[in-house]
Amino acid sequence: MLKYLKNRSDYFKNISKLVAGTSIAQLISFLAAPVITRLFTPSDVGSFTFLLSIAGGIGLVATLRYELAIILPKENSDSANLAFLSMIIAFFISILSVLVLFFIDLFILPGIIRSPVYKQWIYLLPVLIFLMAASNVFQQWHNHKREYKTLAYSKIITSLANNLSTLLMGFAGMGALGLWLGNFAGFLFVVLFFTIIFYFRHRGDLSYFNFSSQKKLAGKYKFLPLANTPQVIVEMVQSYGIIYLLKIFFSSSVLGLYSLSLRLLQAPLWLVGISIGQVFYKEASEQYQKDGNLILPVMKTIRTSTAIAFPILIILLTIGPWLIGFIFGNTWTEAGRYARILAPWMFFDFIRSTISQAPLIIGKARSMFYLSLIGSILIIVSIVTGGFIFRDPVVAFIMLSVLQSVYCLVIIIWILAFSKKASKIDR
Repeated sequence: MLKYLKNRSDYFKNISKLVAGTSIAQLISFLAAPVITRLFTPSDVGSFTFLLSIAGGIGLVATLRYELAIILPKENSDSANLAFLSMIIAFFISILSVLVLFFIDLFILPGIIRSPVYKQWIYLLPVLIFLMAASNVFQQWHNHKREYKTLAYSKIITSLANNLSTLLMGFAGMGALGLWLGNFAGFLFVVLFFTIIFYFRHRGDLSYFNFSSQKKLAGKYKFLPLANTPQVIVEMVQSYGIIYLLKIFFSSSVLGLYSLSLRLLQAPLWLVGISIGQVFYKEASEQYQKDGNLILPVMKTIRTSTAIAFPILIILLTIGPWLIGFIFGNTWTEAGRYARILAPWMFFDFIRSTISQAPLIIGKARSMFYLSLIGSILIIVSIVTGGFIFRDPVVAFIMLSVLQSVYCLVIIIWILAFSKKASKIDR
């Protein structure tokens, strides 16, 4: 009992460190947001969101998901080589993206890189892809080292760099490019921060670098690129597919309003959810390796995430449109209506995201992939129905919220079911 209470205490202590950093980061974003929304139009935000979705999609899979394996080995040398392997893969995929861009420019869509829409940001795309991937690798590395204070500081640095740069670009009247450069600055500064920390604390781990070990580890954890990467691509369709479809059926202003509503819903929940999910992945992996018990960390995480998300859900359902219009200006009141519609989906998706690594721990990544396909189909059906048949974004968002809420609830119940079964079998 004492051991259980100690583990439980450490679990919440680790989460509290990350949540504290996230809260400060969100406070910075919250204070900056009313100014930012008055410096940039919904159309600016829509254009920025569309361009960023391209970089975000590639950056998420640039390591072929090998960074998720960093915390799994018992030997520190194996974790270090998995981090090196992830960085090497990300570097080559970033270089490959440059070649693809020039191939598109020469043979498929001549002149697109030199067009006014793309020439301002296209050359930063490969660098941003690598920075996104490197940030993910460093986060898993510090999770492996249980350095949760460092992860908390990284969130604050990202928010500061992003928001201050965006404000400066906004006052300079740079439009969508200013939003893009602000986001770029956030990733650049956090990677520099992680690099400095690594140099002073862990540079001795550079001695573990070994191509032969990396090759063996790549084979040992090949289920990640084979099973998890396709799943992530499907999940990207779920996230970024909405953006592309909204761009097709509606105006950039609608996309901008949707982006703000999603940012208001996801930003606090997403960053807190990552914090909870990071601790869950580490704790649940160790717990499962120790005694085969997965249900306890799953239930503990569900209770924690529900307690955090429920008050936000109630606020948005009751006074969401008025509150967002008051804070960000009347131009953005419609974003509050979208946020109210999408709030139930974000509530269930937040809970799902905090325990989403459970299938990896128990070897059910392939099953999760098939379920993700269903989720992607539901998203496409929602937006196409609202955009093509009804030509009304509100209809599209209502369908999206209802269908995705049901989908997330089914995933949560499925994870609970196999967690209970695994715990009984392994004990």
